[in-house]
Amino acid sequence: MLSTDMMKQSMTQRIEKVVSILMEERPLFKEKLNQSEMIEELFKLFQENLPFETFNTMSDQELKKHCSLIMVTEAVAGTLNELTPEQMAIFDEIIKRK
Repeated sequence: MLSTDMMKQSMTQRIEKVVSILMEERPLFKEKLNQSEMIEELFKLFQENLPFETFNTMSDQELKKHCSLIMVTEAVAGTLNELTPEQMAIFDEIIKRK
């Protein structure tokens, strides 16, 4: 059984690798997200919501998919903060119609 520090290090290294790849593949991530903050946020989310064994046996492709979805959400949320009140009202109206 791995120690807590070793589990944390193992998770962090995998997340760092995936985030680096995603940042290179998608320029929007580089533009909108802070890489180190995103790594910390992803680590916290996985640690709180997923047993280590499940995380550890997840394929790199599956981990990349999960990280990408979370990062897209973070990037979009940041973009919404930049909208003017008028733009936000238009956005809200569109969401209500769907």
